[in-house]
Amino acid sequence: MKKVWNSLAGVILGITLMLGAPVMETKAAEYTVTDAEAVLYTNENTVILSDADDDAIVLPDVAAGLPIQVTGVTSNGYFRIQLDGQIFYIHGIGLSAANTDSQIYDTIMAQKAVFPEGMHWTNDNYYGWKGGTYTGGFGCAGFAFAVSDAAFGDTRAQIHKDYSNIKVGDILRVDNDTHSVIVLAVKESSVIVAEGNYNGTIHWGREIPKTQLVDPSSYIMTRY
Repeated sequence: MKKVWNSLAGVILGITLMLGAPVMETKAAEYTVTDAEAVLYTNENTVILSDADDDAIVLPDVAAGLPIQVTGVTSNGYFRIQLDGQIFYIHGIGLSAANTDSQIYDTIMAQKAVFPEGMHWTNDNYYGWKGGTYTGGFGCAGFAFAVSDAAFGDTRAQIHKDYSNIKVGDILRVDNDTHSVIVLAVKESSVIVAEGNYNGTIHWGREIPKTQLVDPSSYIMTRY
């Protein structure tokens, strides 16, 4: 992902230098920015801007499907983005949530910057969920919900027990419905997960045999 950002940032910087001062002289729009952390993807409407203003164009044509690190949302409807340490903006319609397994994985793994390995996380931590199955959750559920929202936005979740159909980004309730994990990878006989409130911390990369997932009370929440 960094290689993509570096390449794209280099193109943007080169075009900015060619365009010269007029791009930077565009009157700045008035807005405020709310910090946010997410990885979204370019689409057919993506235009890179030097400011949160449609007139501040730096790069009008961008290939679809590139991962972009979002660092904030402006009050006038733009994403603040970071490309190789430089700040640019993209209109809200110009970025989309992940829609493939690899994009969802990239988005989830980008959350390690927000929830690093070993970060203190217990049942005192709460997160309100956009998935709809629950309004929110504490501890392990809250962590899984937060990471899930980063990947799926406001897509509604569904509950099932088809353990032959586990996907990256699914939230699994395990240990007789006492613990939540989010799936990072699905193997033939196991899953790799991330989880909160694992011995009071955030933990990435635990492998759980599929045979340990199935019990009378546990289930799967998917947003596919």
